[in-house]
Amino acid sequence: MTGTLLRLSGNLRGVLWMTAAMASGVFVDVCAKLVSHDVPTAQILAMRAVTTVVVFLVIVMFIGTRQIRTRRPYAHLARGVLWYGSLFFVFFALRQMSIAEVNAYLFIEALLTVMLAVVILGEKLTARKLIATVLGLVGVWVMCVPKMDGFGVPLGVAAALIGAFCFSAQTLYAKIMTRTETNFSMLFWPQIVAFVIWVPVAIIMWQPAALADWLYSASAGFFAMLTNYMVLRAVRVADASVISPAAYTALPFSVAMDLIFFDMLPVPVIFIGAAIVVLAVSLLDYKGGAKPVAIVPADGEGADDNDVEDEIEPAGKAAAEA
Repeated sequence: MTGTLLRLSGNLRGVLWMTAAMASGVFVDVCAKLVSHDVPTAQILAMRAVTTVVVFLVIVMFIGTRQIRTRRPYAHLARGVLWYGSLFFVFFALRQMSIAEVNAYLFIEALLTVMLAVVILGEKLTARKLIATVLGLVGVWVMCVPKMDGFGVPLGVAAALIGAFCFSAQTLYAKIMTRTETNFSMLFWPQIVAFVIWVPVAIIMWQPAALADWLYSASAGFFAMLTNYMVLRAVRVADASVISPAAYTALPFSVAMDLIFFDMLPVPVIFIGAAIVVLAVSLLDYKGGAKPVAIVPADGEGADDNDVEDEIEPAGKAAAEA
């Protein structure tokens, strides 16, 4: 099987890796949604942090502490807060809406990252970026219309959009940190930050959790790490512009999981709005524009600082969930 894969072109292998990553990422959402509604969202994050930290500490025992040494502890702290803050909002949204609906709203993450790069990193605001952002907002509005009560935005929709914003911010932090930090340190320290923050919060509102809830939380962590691994494999063997469309397979995978596990289907307008957002993100990649990919630090060495769009993956949640 391995020999067969190696005979494929790098781009084809990259597409297969990215598609598999999207399938794995949807299982993160499934596991989070299967946790009992009696368990608060903060507790789900704490349970996931506990199980994930245990795994990482075991790995550190074998590989040593060199890979987790850092020159930027405060940057790791800020990114950890944003990372798990985004997961809090996404998990909250999953309790209000279907997996497909949440993932459709999260497609706007790539556009938000580009706009934040303009504001924070001082990158040039081109006409293409502006048009793509406006078009993306139109797509979000189309998805919101069936759920709006007058001008009110439902909590689930608001949570999904805030989650997308937080993912965008942590993406920019990762962009900056790749110059000095290793892959493993950028995965390890956010888990420690999450443990320190969310465990005390969860203790205050702790509800009895069944063994199944612990297993679902642990499984969410497992699939998140698996997703991140496959995304890294994808972007290392293939051109970013080739694999980026594969990230949108998250939507059909989400629809399938909604049907299989929860007997749910999103309203048709969700697909229309999602298609508009995808079109908007595609504008950034048209004819040499930004190439949306995941953050891929290579042993602490970063990419060029001039084009943050090169560091954006269209379904950024999948990579960030690890």
